[in-house]
Amino acid sequence: MRDGKHLTSKSREGRRVSTLHISNALLLRLCSLRYLPSQKLSEAALAEEFGVSRTPIRQVLQQLAPFRLVKSRNGVGTVVTEVYNDQVWELLGIRKHMALLMSEMVDPSCFPRAKQRISELEKVAVAGSEERNIQQYATIGITIQKIILEAISSSEFRRLWEECYYRSCRTFYSIVEFDWVLSTRLQLKEIRDLTGVFDSGDPTELAKLCNHAIGEWIEFARRIYTAQE
Repeated sequence: MRDGKHLTSKSREGRRVSTLHISNALLLRLCSLRYLPSQKLSEAALAEEFGVSRTPIRQVLQQLAPFRLVKSRNGVGTVVTEVYNDQVWELLGIRKHMALLMSEMVDPSCFPRAKQRISELEKVAVAGSEERNIQQYATIGITIQKIILEAISSSEFRRLWEECYYRSCRTFYSIVEFDWVLSTRLQLKEIRDLTGVFDSGDPTELAKLCNHAIGEWIEFARRIYTAQE
C-alpha cells in the first residue's frame, strides 16, 4: 500500500536512476550551496528521492569525499563541510599554476568535440543570463569544467584538477549574486574564449586561457569580499 511517502517495488524500479545522475545532482546542490555547511544529509531521504536503496547513496557520498564537500561524523552521519576561505585562496593559486602545465596534459583530438559542446553551452548561458538563477549558473560552471576535464589525457592531472575545482568552487557560487552582471559576463567570456581555443586546436592556448580565467575569478572574488568588509 502506498500513502504518498512509501514506494512500492514497482514504482521504485520505475524511478531508478544511475549513481552518476545522483552524483551530478548532489554535486550541483553542494557547489551552489543548496546544501549549507553543517547540514546533515540523510541517506534515507536521498534514497527515497532518487528511488534507490541506501547503498548507492552511500557509495556516491563516499565518492564525493575527496572533494571535501561532505564528511562522515561518528554518531551523526554525513554532513556538509564548512567553507574556509584561506584554504580556498591557496587552492585557487594551485589551480592557476596547474593551468600552465595543461598544454602537456591534454589531447588536442578531443578539441572538436569540446568545441561543439561549449558552443551549445553558450546558447544556454546567454538565455539564462537574465534569470539570476544560481542553480543554473552553477550547472553551467560545472559543465565548463567537465568539458575541460574530458580533454585532459593524464588521469592523475585530471583527478587533481577536478579535486581543486570542487574544493574551491563554493566560494564563487556563494558570491555571484552580489554582482550578477559581472558574474554572467565573466562566465560568457570564458565560454566564448574556450570556443576560440578549441577551434585553434592549440593546447598552449588552452593552458594560457585557464590560467587567465582563474586569475580573473580570483580578482572578482577578492573585490566582492573587500566590499563586504
